[in-house]
Amino acid sequence: MDYTVGELARRAGLTVRTLHHYEELGLLRPSGRSEAGYRRYGEADVLRLHRVLALRDAGVPLKAIAPLLDGEAPQPLAAVLQAQIEQIEAQLLAQETLLQTLRNAARRLELHGDGGDAMQVLLDAMQIRRVHERWFSPTQMRALRQRWQALPEADRDAVEAEWPGLIRDARAAMDSGCDPGAPEVQALVRRWLVLQQQFMAIAPGMKDTMRRMYAAEPELARQSGVTPELIAYLRRSKDTLPAEEQAQEKP
Repeated sequence: MDYTVGELARRAGLTVRTLHHYEELGLLRPSGRSEAGYRRYGEADVLRLHRVLALRDAGVPLKAIAPLLDGEAPQPLAAVLQAQIEQIEAQLLAQETLLQTLRNAARRLELHGDGGDAMQVLLDAMQIRRVHERWFSPTQMRALRQRWQALPEADRDAVEAEWPGLIRDARAAMDSGCDPGAPEVQALVRRWLVLQQQFMAIAPGMKDTMRRMYAAEPELARQSGVTPELIAYLRRSKDTLPAEEQAQEKP
């Protein structure tokens, strides 16, 4: 089946003037003419138009598109569509990640205040995003966000509010030289284990990666306060718990 210039413009959501402009730039020339000399566009033309629009939407200047297309071997439509799907999925993931970074920063300001340095909150959120990108695949990051968003908002708020206070209390106990076996430190470890189990339910299979990440990323330890020294202190405290509690995951 072939199309007139008006039909192709209408079906593609463009204007006739746009198609004429593409023809002037060498982006899309009709493969045929009617007996009366009118432009006719076939299947190959439709495929080329699709590729032109995909490159244009990806930010490639119109004048740079023709050399790209003319230098390529023609691809089947399925291959072109799959390549565009992968490109758009990557763009969406980048946008989702950026959106989550901004949400995290806004939420941190809402819950804890900016402490006079709102910009540092945003920079910290951006840094955490880069750390996560180094340690988790795009698929893992998306799955983690989806599981987190599936939780009731009240549960998410409770977890986000409790972690900073728990980390602060644990560090205070360690810095003050409190015995890891003291009841107050054991109580902190129990709270820690409960929150950790909740997180691991959201992020199954990521436990070992999370541990390596915190051990290898000093900036993340600085921001969160979860340093190797604190983890070692909490593990010593956990070793003083009854045997049945020690069977739980280590901090």
